[in-house]
Order: sequence, then structure tokens, then C-alpha cells
Amino acid sequence: MYYKNYLCKKLGKVENLKINISKKKPLKKNQVRLKILSIGLSYVDILMIKGTYQHKNELPFIPGTEACGIIIEEKCNNAKLLNKKAIIISKKGCFSEEIIIELSKIILISNKMPSEEAASFFSSSLTSYIALKETAKIKKNDFILITGASGSIGQNSIMLASHFKLNIICIASNKKKASLLRKMGVKKVIFAEDNIKKKIMTYTKNKGVDIILDINGFLKEKNILSCLAWNGKYLIVGFTNNNISSIKTNYILIKSIQVFGIRAGEYLRRTTMSNKKKIIKDIFKLYKKKIFKVKPYKVQPFNKLIEELTIIRDRKSMGKIVINTKYLSSDSK
Repeated sequence: MYYKNYLCKKLGKVENLKINISKKKPLKKNQVRLKILSIGLSYVDILMIKGTYQHKNELPFIPGTEACGIIIEEKCNNAKLLNKKAIIISKKGCFSEEIIIELSKIILISNKMPSEEAASFFSSSLTSYIALKETAKIKKNDFILITGASGSIGQNSIMLASHFKLNIICIASNKKKASLLRKMGVKKVIFAEDNIKKKIMTYTKNKGVDIILDINGFLKEKNILSCLAWNGKYLIVGFTNNNISSIKTNYILIKSIQVFGIRAGEYLRRTTMSNKKKIIKDIFKLYKKKIFKVKPYKVQPFNKLIEELTIIRDRKSMGKIVINTKYLSSDSK
């Protein structure tokens, strides 16, 4: 009758979240109830809690945008849905032991897929796919510069770019992150304090990069647009610490730069149904080929959720952090 969740009553610090006990509500038509097994944490969750994300939830709300669970109740006139495993992608509600959601907003998967992977791979994989395949139209031998590369979106983007044989350059903030990137096969890693333009121009033989994938808003810190080749593409994925910058339009004109904002979830919602199905199918194909495999995973129990969010906020994380609920037993992973 009751289940635990984390409730946001006031926008601001993640430390303000409180564990709450909720009573189960009845389902509406075309909804399903899932017991959540694993929850994937991301920087988007922190922005939602701060109230600085482009989508704002009404208070109070249960944060959490990505999880994996098992359907335990349905009101879709389809009993075959029961006990099916699904990926949950939502604007709220995943920091919980249970969730009610419309059937159209979940992705049914094989019950054999590990819950911790299912809860943490799709959103970042989707962002990488939309950015590189759908928007940048990457091709073999392109030069790509990736910021925020040690996180889940960065790692997925590296693996996707590597799969399609691009020349990858990454910016790292410390030696630990640089070591991780080199182990992934990145041949050119540049530190944030380096003369980035000089090193990139040397590496590309004065051509510059064809694509910049700016995951963490690094443009605010360094003018990486100067590293772009003629008609290069600058892709904005997100920002950390509110490092939002302005771009001079004359600079865009002079180098014929193309600027794109990447909102992968919104892209998937607005595209045609046939393209949506194709994108999801391609992502799972790449997952099966082990293209979308983020490492390292850090797995923690439900009561450590706030602590792990602070690690992401303070930019001390690498890879993906996953929270397991009480429902994830050894035989349900």
C-alpha cells in the first residue's frame, strides 16, 4: 500500500530532498505501475532540483528522469504487460520505489537485460546518437572535439565516433579522467589548462575540427570555436555550474559555423513515428554490439541517492552512477 520516494518541496540544493512515504494511487486509463529496480543518476536531475533546467516541474515533485522497472499493474487492457521489464524515461518520478506512467512513455526490453545497465544507458545513448548521427551527420575521418568526455554522454559519444571511424580529441580536467579516456582508445587528450587551439591545429594539420560536442559548456572557459574548421558544427548538449556563454554572430558568419542545440528527448518526441522507431532500434543494435557500454559503473543503495548526486554536482564522478532499490535482488538483475 505504501512506498518510498525522494520528494523535492523546495528548489535548490540536492541536500534539500527528503525521503517520503507515499500511498499507492489507482491507475488511470493507459497507465502502468512499475516497481523500480534501478535508477540512473545524471546532471539533468540536479538541474531539475535547482529549477534551472528548461523544463520545470511544479512543486512538490519526485525528481528522477531515468530508471528500469517491472510492470506490476496495468490499465491498458493488456495483461501480457505484467512482469515485463521496461526502461522509464520521464521528466520526473524516478527517484522512487514505484512509479505510475503512461504506457507510451516506457520502452519494453528483454527481462534478461541487466537492470543497472537498462536504468543508465538509454538517455545518454540517445543524446549521443541524436547529436552525432541525426544532427552532425558524422562521417568517416571527421575530426571531433568532445568536452565533458568522461561522463556517460561523453563516453557513449566516444564509442559511437570510434565505431564510425572518426578522429577523436577530448578535453580532460585531470589526469584520472585523461587516463580513462586513453584506455577507451582516445589518441589525443588535451588538458583544460593547455593551449587547446595550438594543440588541435597541430594535430589536425591546421585544418581544425569538423565538429565540437560541448557537453559541459566549456565554451564559457575557453574559446573552442576558434578550433573549428570552415563550416564546422558546434553542438551544445548542456552546461555545468551555470556556465552559459554568448556567441558573437559575426564569428559564426566569418567561419560559416553551424550551431545546434541538442535536446534528444524532445527530438525523439517531435520526429516521425517511423524515424523514432528506427532511432530506438539503432540504439539497441549498438548496445548489443557493446558500442554503448559506459564504464565505470558505481552502484549504491537507495539511501545513498543524495550523497551520489552531490558527487555528480561537484564533478567528481566518472562514468555512470546507479541507485538500486530494495526490489533489485540477485535473481532480478
